[in-house]
Amino acid sequence: MKMSESIKRYEDEYLKIKGVDKQQIIHYRALGKLWCEIMGDTELSSITLADISLFKSRMATYGQHRCNNTIHNYLCNIRMLFKYWKLRGEECLDYTIIPAPRKDPVIPHFLTAKEVEQLIDSTNIIRTKFIISLLYASGIRVSELCQLNRDTIRDGMFTVIGKGRKPRICFLDARSAFYMEKYLSERKDRLEALIITKEGTRASVSTIQMIIRNACDKAGINKKVSPHTLRHSFATNYVANGGNIRHLADLLGHSSLNTTAHYTHIVNNDLYREYMAHHTC
Repeated sequence: MKMSESIKRYEDEYLKIKGVDKQQIIHYRALGKLWCEIMGDTELSSITLADISLFKSRMATYGQHRCNNTIHNYLCNIRMLFKYWKLRGEECLDYTIIPAPRKDPVIPHFLTAKEVEQLIDSTNIIRTKFIISLLYASGIRVSELCQLNRDTIRDGMFTVIGKGRKPRICFLDARSAFYMEKYLSERKDRLEALIITKEGTRASVSTIQMIIRNACDKAGINKKVSPHTLRHSFATNYVANGGNIRHLADLLGHSSLNTTAHYTHIVNNDLYREYMAHHTC
């Protein structure tokens, strides 16, 4: 069985039946394409640990730049692929001997509340104002935003289906509610989608990303800003204002507190007060 076939069958026989996130399937498809481009469409049974090591070293310099964390994710996908086929009785490398490189620590980029306001004020387009305000107020992912419908939000609350198909409750503030009412009142269509394009279709992730980039350029903010930056900004603002880290994990849909704890490294009011009280210059 060729590598390309092994990934296609893994997708059809396991990932789709399990009902994993669509993005995870896209990652496996990208892995298959990349492997075939770098290593050729090799037989699964002939792949050795040396081949995987060579793939790792070539991956870092092939085409676009890939950071260590991206490479880590690809190698973890390879481990899962080999684990599946080993359990199916196929002749292939033992997945337990395939090491995954350490992930680099990630420091989230964020905007201050003043910069978010600057971003909102930079445009006269109500849809853009609403998108920015809602992402910052709720901390939802851009993919979750695209799934929302008109009737999703009631009394300042709504539910999204996040990673792992886990539902969680989210909230919006008065500013977001104001822009939402204004945006929906200006629409003449009867489409159920909360955010639509000028062509009258449900907004995609790439559409929202472009809207945020354009607003950032207009605002003159000299930072790399994406929809996920607004999610980080929501979390950082929450921690800075003394929010409970466990509640923040629920709001963000994190299954592990270790993920949420990244924001305490950015804003630690207790540590700052201790520093100011005990440091002299």
